[in-house]
Amino acid sequence: METLRDAALRLQRGEATSASLVEEALSAIEAREAELHSFLTLLPDAREAAQELDRGRPQGGGPIYGIPYAAKDNLMTEGVRTTAASRILEGYVPPYSATAIERLTAQGALLLGKTNLDEFAMGSSTEHSAFGPSRNPIDPTRVPGGSSG
Repeated sequence: METLRDAALRLQRGEATSASLVEEALSAIEAREAELHSFLTLLPDAREAAQELDRGRPQGGGPIYGIPYAAKDNLMTEGVRTTAASRILEGYVPPYSATAIERLTAQGALLLGKTNLDEFAMGSSTEHSAFGPSRNPIDPTRVPGGSSG
């Protein structure tokens, strides 16, 4: 499993692009999402956004410039559905982003999608999402643990 640091080094050395990192991540998600149910939303324009980051890459970038990441679905993301794993918020699209999301975006990190969690993060196993439980990627018969599996 590649770490954030590994991905950043690959970008800096020119061994990867933001677009290739997004493709690798989406391939990994596609391969196991039906089994793990980790994501509630994937951003349909992530590929195009990665290509745009690659075209605009500043010299050196920054440590997270062009790195794809996933955000827990209780963090507000402007223009992107945010449900907190609750049917009450199923169609909610916030008009602003959480400070953490704004800071990541300002540094050139690329939001790939929103991850499953216990409804309103009120739990410790990710078994109580209104959209179904997520599974542990190492052993799918076990819970992933924490409110954000």
